[in-house]
Order: sequence, then C-alpha cells, then structure tokens
Amino acid sequence: MEYQNILQQKLKQEQKVDRTIEFLSLINQLTSGPKNIVQKEQVMIVAKSSGFKDDETEELIEKLITEKIIFESSPGYLKKR
Repeated sequence: MEYQNILQQKLKQEQKVDRTIEFLSLINQLTSGPKNIVQKEQVMIVAKSSGFKDDETEELIEKLITEKIIFESSPGYLKKR
C-alpha cells in the first residue's frame, strides 16, 4: 500500500512538470516577437482555450516568475528571461 502511495505521488509530480512544460511552450509561442513580450491577458485567453483553468494559469505564471523563468516587464506584460 505504501508503495502505491509513493507511485501516486511521483505520478502527480510528473503530471505537474508536464503541465508546466506545456504552459511554458505556450508562452514561447506567444513571445516569438522581437521583444519576447506578451500580454498576461492574452496568455490567460490562449491557456484557457488550450485546456488550462484560470487558477491553474495564475499558479503557473506565479511559479515561473518565482523560478525567474519569466518576469512582469511592465504591469500586465510578461517577458521571458
């Protein structure tokens, strides 16, 4: 039983990593311009149409900002590092 719990925890962790990678790929597509900037609202809309919930999108944005992968260059705009 304990082994099954460990496997479930690892599976959940892998799923979170997969979702983060999928979300980062989405941001990469949106920031393909010369300045690598995208409106946060545009990210929210595209993420929602790609199957992300609003709260999940917010959490992923905050996570990527905390991990210094992206940052808010000006209010409402995200930029890759």
